[in-house]
Amino acid sequence: MTARRTATGVTLGLILIAGGLRADDKEKGKVEGDLKTLQGAWTTPSGGGGDVTYTFEGKTLKIDAPNRQYTMTVTLDEKAKPDRTIDFRIDEAPDDAKGKTSKGIYKFEDGKFVFCFRPEGERPGKFEQVGFEQFLTTLTRAKDKPKGEKGKGN
Repeated sequence: MTARRTATGVTLGLILIAGGLRADDKEKGKVEGDLKTLQGAWTTPSGGGGDVTYTFEGKTLKIDAPNRQYTMTVTLDEKAKPDRTIDFRIDEAPDDAKGKTSKGIYKFEDGKFVFCFRPEGERPGKFEQVGFEQFLTTLTRAKDKPKGEKGKGN
């Protein structure tokens, strides 16, 4: 084998390996199952008036509340028992929340997305609000507003 053929073979091998790595990267970012169902905007009323908007884009969740904004990485385990699990790794947020991971459980019920989480500590065992230690949230699919119309909280 000549040096030219060897170089061509090595180059071709590197191209194939790089192509394989790109395919693996696409697999890691693949949106399917429950994560696919969540894609797009969801809302829930804010305790102080207005709405909180949750927007799922791939594995990223952006939360826009009247007084705070968050960007999180979401990890779902739809095969977990007895309840499906969700983890929120807080990537961008006010300093008191940034870098933390909240553990939760979730379900879909009557076209709504229901989840319960604890900002710190163990994963909840039930879908219930417990003071400020465990939060129960129900999201409904955001409705498209006509152009120029502002909703509550905007």
